[in-house]
Amino acid sequence: MNFQRTDLYGGAITAQIPRDLIDASKFRQIPDTQEVYVCRDSTILNENDALIIDLMERADVKDSDALRYHLKEICRLNGVEKDDSVILEEAHDLKVVNLPDSYCDIVTSGENVKKWGRDDVHLVLILAIVRLLRVKTDLLISYNVPFHKPDEMEDLKKMLSGNNSTAGKAKQRIDVGKRVVAKVLDSLKIENWALFKN
Repeated sequence: MNFQRTDLYGGAITAQIPRDLIDASKFRQIPDTQEVYVCRDSTILNENDALIIDLMERADVKDSDALRYHLKEICRLNGVEKDDSVILEEAHDLKVVNLPDSYCDIVTSGENVKKWGRDDVHLVLILAIVRLLRVKTDLLISYNVPFHKPDEMEDLKKMLSGNNSTAGKAKQRIDVGKRVVAKVLDSLKIENWALFKN
């Protein structure tokens, strides 16, 4: 997978993202707080995978609770019931190379999404939070991996039930998403802190 340095928020933030992802703002309206990149070509990543960077007002919770707070809100917006979300993996208090004064956590969550008028869309969300302490902002990096193919959905169901086998197409796709999020975190850089002034 090839990555390229990409200007986000008009160049105020930069990060390495997969080459040839499509900026979704070119074909649909995206909130000013978000940068959304989608894949429409399965030779790059998996078709319909999406990378979203979102600047959120800092949640009024402890650092260790912030990721779960935002995950719960994303699940609510996706129409995911509490019992339809399973935490597959978590990592806490990670270091972000270019933002040493930040706090970072990552979670991988499997969800049965009731969005788009369908009940059979399974989604894995790889979500990272970078708490930018000096500007009271929670920067969220999410990578959405939707599953539609029967063999992948079967693999995913096994993972969600606790059978974390090392084989399977679902795990391979999730691992790709985790690599993308890790690369974004490793390369994330604030070029212009004025972005965060009201």
